[in-house]
Amino acid sequence: MVSVVFQLCLEDSFHQSRCDTSLFIYRRGSDIAYLLLYVDDIVLTASSAGLLQRIITSLHKEFAMTDLGPLNYFLGITATHTGSGMFLSKKQTPVEPGAKLTSHGPAVKDPTLYRRLAGALQYLTFTRPDILYAV
Repeated sequence: MVSVVFQLCLEDSFHQSRCDTSLFIYRRGSDIAYLLLYVDDIVLTASSAGLLQRIITSLHKEFAMTDLGPLNYFLGITATHTGSGMFLSKKQTPVEPGAKLTSHGPAVKDPTLYRRLAGALQYLTFTRPDILYAV
């Protein structure tokens, strides 16, 4: 499926993003669309309902797929639709339910290294949802 979508994207004037190889961007005049491909899931948004429907129809011609409607949740990110667009947030964390933290053990003399590590891991979870649960 990935190769079919990739080929279809290139044929329909989508260009692969230089920042993220799974993101494809379509621009023609005032029309713009973003197609994010992750394994066997596709997140698609466009500047107009007509453009969105044309892309979906084009994808349907190539292979069977299910349109799940407006995006609500994807790879740990919650999408909230507003009048001016969409707000993305991360409300859930992959923490074991009922996990307890204790204060046993010696205190860390310099917490700077720990804070840097925690910040780096947090950055990874926001920017690399494909490795979120491993982190």
